[in-house]
Amino acid sequence: MTKRFGARWARGTLIVAVVGILSIGSLAARPTHAQDATAAKTLDKGGTSLRWIPDSAAIYSTSLRNREKFEAIAKSKAWAKLRELPAVKMAWQMYETQAASPESGPGKVQAALEDPQVQDLMDLLADMVSDEIFVYGDADMVDFFGLLQEVGGAMRYGPALVELSGRKKDLSKDDVQAMILLGALSHNVDAVKVPGMVLGFKLEDKSRAVLNLGKLELIAGFALKQNPRFAECLKRTKIGGSEYLVLTLKGGMVPWDQLPLERFRRLETEPGSVDKLVAKLKKESLVVAVGLREDYLLLAVGSSTDILARLGQGTSLAERPEMAPLAKFADKRIASIGYVSKALAQVASGNEQNIDDLLEFAEQAIPRAGLTDEQQAQIRKDALALAADIKQILPAPGAMMSVAFLTDRGVEGYTYDWGTQPGLVAGQPLGLLEHVGGSPILAVVSRSKVSIDGYDGLTKWLGVGYGYFEKYGLPQMKESDRENFKRVAELVGPVLKRLNDTNRDLFLPALDGQGGLVIDAKLKSKQFIKTLPETDEAMPMAEPAIVLGVKDPDLMRRALVEYWAIAHAALGVAVKIDPKAADVQLPEPETVDTDNGQMFVFTPPDACPVDKQIAPNVGLGKTVCVLSMSKDHTERLLKATPLKVGGVLAKTDRPLAMAACFDWEGLVGAARPWVAMATDRILEDKMGAEQVKAQAPAIKSQVNTVLDVLSVLRHITSETYEEDGVMVTHTLTEIRDLD
Repeated sequence: MTKRFGARWARGTLIVAVVGILSIGSLAARPTHAQDATAAKTLDKGGTSLRWIPDSAAIYSTSLRNREKFEAIAKSKAWAKLRELPAVKMAWQMYETQAASPESGPGKVQAALEDPQVQDLMDLLADMVSDEIFVYGDADMVDFFGLLQEVGGAMRYGPALVELSGRKKDLSKDDVQAMILLGALSHNVDAVKVPGMVLGFKLEDKSRAVLNLGKLELIAGFALKQNPRFAECLKRTKIGGSEYLVLTLKGGMVPWDQLPLERFRRLETEPGSVDKLVAKLKKESLVVAVGLREDYLLLAVGSSTDILARLGQGTSLAERPEMAPLAKFADKRIASIGYVSKALAQVASGNEQNIDDLLEFAEQAIPRAGLTDEQQAQIRKDALALAADIKQILPAPGAMMSVAFLTDRGVEGYTYDWGTQPGLVAGQPLGLLEHVGGSPILAVVSRSKVSIDGYDGLTKWLGVGYGYFEKYGLPQMKESDRENFKRVAELVGPVLKRLNDTNRDLFLPALDGQGGLVIDAKLKSKQFIKTLPETDEAMPMAEPAIVLGVKDPDLMRRALVEYWAIAHAALGVAVKIDPKAADVQLPEPETVDTDNGQMFVFTPPDACPVDKQIAPNVGLGKTVCVLSMSKDHTERLLKATPLKVGGVLAKTDRPLAMAACFDWEGLVGAARPWVAMATDRILEDKMGAEQVKAQAPAIKSQVNTVLDVLSVLRHITSETYEEDGVMVTHTLTEIRDLD
């Protein structure tokens, strides 16, 4: 049994090393009838830890069916192929050889694993991760993340405030950071506490956990009693009908009189802040509890054991409206459930907090700037107005719930977001999905509001910022620099105005709100860069492109013509500023007519050492504008081609706010020739000619096997749409085991 356990442990280690490759991929195995029969119990009151979680939870996440996932990996053809690799077999043989020597590292590990006590503990650990694992954080998590945001903001802007105060010259960098940290904590002293968290593991064999908890109590109790201060910290306590081993460490146990508090008091920004913080910490406690409740081993951390007492009491999280969509999936093989409260989402996003931090910084910095009361009042007014405008366009975070389940195609999931996304529009189908090339490596398309008012707001604030520079910054410059700046500004001003007018009156009105990023790899060449050696076969190259939905192609054509004229005008300004710029020549684009629109192609000059296929261009069709690096790619994107990626995007005629597809298998395929070439080069460098000839086929075969295993993850498709006022993201990760 000992050798079998050691082998199992070592194989488990190898599984962990490749689980990122296979964990999703191998789950494509079809469910058995037994699995189907138990699927409906997943959301049953007795099925998961969800029934215990209070509705006040800030965060909850559970991973289910872990044994099923693990077994799917172990039984997959992909895993079998990896195990049969000569390199893997050789590594295993080397381990076994070294493990036979008691003095070697593997030998010592093996000896430890053969200890019955260690084996029992390892069996417990395996049991803990084999079924359900959950984590739950109580409402104190909101205060905790809020404190982190406050501290983060203080650390960002604090050094500048210390500089303005004139104290920095007397302080080291560490002193400055300590000063800022102390100030932030003392200003938010009520939030200085340990948030409540519970980590739970569903067990199959509780008796093993009971035995190991007894050992833990014995060992920990003996260690703590060596110091009288901690002798009574560990106790067995009954909470909610279950018994727990509870460790309580009180703030008063800290030897505060031995800490350099006087040094910290010298760094106070407000008198008494250090004593205020210490007084708070003395009242706080760190409580760690571990015990069994029904079939679960629970580990809780917090300022008390209240979080354990609240489990299963009052209204359950499952009864919250945000969890209602779970009912749709009660008959699925649910693999995970997640929840984040609105309060935590708002605090964790930090959007408004960052703006408020900046306002607070401005409020403290303005009085130190040597300005008149009237000037300070104007700056405050503008800062508040700018902050209000920014907050209007920021997403407003809300509660989020997610669920994922196993299917015969892979892993499918839904995320429900109760926040608001002012920029996203989900009222129409994404027609731009027909202009991503049909089957790209990656495509992300979304629809947002095209707002002329929003653009005007941006230009307004840029103008306000420039006005402040002219009023306060320009007078501080040397006279010669100031005159040069004024000269440049007079030359550049008309060009910038022309650019602004083109953006506002032509480009933005021509858009329909759709936009996307497309990456493909159909461009091939034996020599992309002429200064590099030619390859034996044509190699694929990444082809990035930007696609924009167009509702008025005539306006867009005028905008493109005007942009090119502006580029020439900008070059003319550059020549006036520096005559040497006259050597720069703007290549005139070649106009190419196609069946689906026009392309304006900038062919690199003969002196440019790149393949002629690489030619930056802009393509314009009736409903799409394309920017890419090759004519072939633009032609493919201008042509309307039905999306062929399948998955959740098999049909694209429904209203969507966003859609994405990622062809992982295609990416691995595009990488194959490059990996093969790199393998050849390494073999040539590291081996002699005869060695290469003899061993190369076997090594290349192993490399190809690894690439085959990587390709078990086929495609990922995602769609985001609105359902009953909630933004829903539906994702399918498609997996197929090796033949």
